Amino acid sequence: MTTISILMPCFEAGAYLAPCLDSAVPQLAAGDELLVQDALSGDGSAELLDRVAARDGRIQVRHEADRGQSDALNRALSRATGDLVGWLNADDLLLPGALDAVRTACSAHRGMPDVVVGEWQVIAGDSAVLRDRPAARLERGRLLRRGCYAFSGALLVRRELLAGLGGFGVDLHYGMDYDLWFRLADAAASQLLVAAPLGAVRIHPATKSAGPKGRIVREAVTIRRRHGHGWRDGGAALVGTGLDVAALATYRVRHTRGYSWLRRWAPW
Repeated sequence: MTTISILMPCFEAGAYLAPCLDSAVPQLAAGDELLVQDALSGDGSAELLDRVAARDGRIQVRHEADRGQSDALNRALSRATGDLVGWLNADDLLLPGALDAVRTACSAHRGMPDVVVGEWQVIAGDSAVLRDRPAARLERGRLLRRGCYAFSGALLVRRELLAGLGGFGVDLHYGMDYDLWFRLADAAASQLLVAAPLGAVRIHPATKSAGPKGRIVREAVTIRRRHGHGWRDGGAALVGTGLDVAALATYRVRHTRGYSWLRRWAPW
């Protein structure tokens, strides 16, 4: 059976941590593991993690200072032993049946896939579903044009491939997932799409995607320049940057219930 390692970077996740753990721990099978890297949280998160880990040997928690989210992910990755590695932020959710859906899809696939991509959801702070998103292959051209269209909580990578690619970029604060998707698009020989919702990204005031818009755009531009080749990619990157600016400018509106309702029923 396919074994799965879930990496969880955590720093003062507050009230979102318990629902996150409740969504993931019951799905762990024998041989699976939840590897939590806690950056010395002082809000009660560290104590909650220790209580949960004391009851379940599949949960391993490290409390230590790190150099940011990518460093935390790399530290957890260095301890992973599963066939596939997933990444779940401490304020997001693993959706019901997600890991079983991954295992079922892998068992029907010829050989271990390099990347598994599932459907995902955007949820509000109170867990209300704002939007459903499809599973989509990682493709460099599409990444240049569309930006970070895959969600880290609904994507798993073969452990040896992820380690061989160097893990997560420690020079990036917002776009470490976007940078990794480019590297996977170029390196992954096989991508398996799962027709089931695997994860949910939670939108709330403290989420990183609500951070400084200028810095987010500049980091995305840096990543596009790093992975683009030639004038055709340059044109796609320019289009993508324009869409990023528009998306960030309308960030608050796009993550309201009214906008989500309109998108669900509008013909365009």
